[in-house]
Amino acid sequence: MIFETKRLYATKWQPRDLKALHELYNDPAITEFILPALTLEETRHIFEDQLNRYRSHYPFGRYFIVEKMSNKFIGLLLFKKDHKKAGVEIGYSLIKNQWHKGYATEIVKESINWLFEQDRFFSISAITELHNEGSKNVLLKCGFRPQQTFMEYGEEMNLFGLLKEDQNMEYIT
Repeated sequence: MIFETKRLYATKWQPRDLKALHELYNDPAITEFILPALTLEETRHIFEDQLNRYRSHYPFGRYFIVEKMSNKFIGLLLFKKDHKKAGVEIGYSLIKNQWHKGYATEIVKESINWLFEQDRFFSISAITELHNEGSKNVLLKCGFRPQQTFMEYGEEMNLFGLLKEDQNMEYIT
């Protein structure tokens, strides 16, 4: 486990988790905004690459979001190096039956706290598709500010940012 909240925790993938990852990567709610459905072999490649990255690039990489009560994987969390700044890009997705429970806001808020506690990062960014209102609302509630709109892979995207110096501002509720 890398960190926990009242109802969730974020954890590294373990060798036994390939099947669970494949199921998450093929959940329609995840494929809608993140990537197309993957074959088992494509999932295996991502999975093995990530297990290697934990050793060489920690804390960057992908993690499971787990609901404590059921101990089930309910989503994915990503920390990616932001090469433009001394910061990190955060990404997250939940399986659809876990939406509207406050889990995304909960995991993003704790991710912010955990990342800034590392004393390595001075900014956090996040990118959403223009029409992903749910994700944009999560970011705004967590203190992110809209920065720009841009095109990526033929899609209009929104970039949000949060500076460490602004982290102590009250979250919007």
